[in-house]
Amino acid sequence: MPNITIIGSANVDHIMQVPCLPQIGESVLGGSYQQVFGGKGANTAVAAVRAGGTTAFVGCVGDDPFGIAMKAALSEEALEVSGVQIVPDTTSGTGLVMFDQNGNNYLTAAAGANGSVAPEYIDAHRKDISGAEWLLLQMEIPPAANRRACEIATECGTQILLNYAPAGPTFELGPEIAILVINEVEAEALSGIHCDTINKAAAAGAALRNQGPVTVIVTLGDAGAVVTSSQGEFHVPAFAVEAVDTTAAGDTFCGTLGVALAEQRPLREAVLFASAAAALSVTRVGAQPSIPRRTEIEALIRS
Repeated sequence: MPNITIIGSANVDHIMQVPCLPQIGESVLGGSYQQVFGGKGANTAVAAVRAGGTTAFVGCVGDDPFGIAMKAALSEEALEVSGVQIVPDTTSGTGLVMFDQNGNNYLTAAAGANGSVAPEYIDAHRKDISGAEWLLLQMEIPPAANRRACEIATECGTQILLNYAPAGPTFELGPEIAILVINEVEAEALSGIHCDTINKAAAAGAALRNQGPVTVIVTLGDAGAVVTSSQGEFHVPAFAVEAVDTTAAGDTFCGTLGVALAEQRPLREAVLFASAAAALSVTRVGAQPSIPRRTEIEALIRS
């Protein structure tokens, strides 16, 4: 049985690297294009398995060529993919990513088959939740499916890590969430606090803990991560790297954090491990192609 189960989205990403991000109505020439696999759920699963976790992924893809290829690619990563359903007469989830030479990006997504992840589908894969130590969730599938997954995890004693990304539909945060991970934009959307400093990120974390989650981690890009828990708060600085593309950095952080927690590492050490993985990911282009393996993560920490 997996020690980590991820339920979430799987997308095919169409990526354009441009000299600068356009303004409204502006056309920017000189871009380069590539197509890769992504989706917050699938990215998180790939990050977990590459970091050494025994990992299962549950989600939906379309019956188009992209969906069939995505399921095959996830299987080749040594992920357990029996929970990946190919939905008839449905297109796969699609992401459009544009980023500039500094790694800043615009990202939009069409749900496609990801919208088919319904509560009854979660019920059908109860064993993937009940057998895991950690359940990792994001917000690119219907909120009702995430809520049902939380209910089953709570019944079974599986710990929950929720990456509230993107910060869209209202989702009640309760004490069943062991760890809430959000970036500074999502932290402001949920708490109303503009997280432009470490202290403000800590204040946002404290405010969100009051809603129920046991621990809140606010990621701040090159400013590191701020952790707020019942034991207090602490800051983990980011690794100094040259960012090329920040796509999937948060997914990489969450997947590798789940692995470190499943290995019973102390929270600070687990966040450091996840921060190293995220730092490596931003030095490469694309979502899943950018996600590092455990040996690379450990090498960066040693250095």
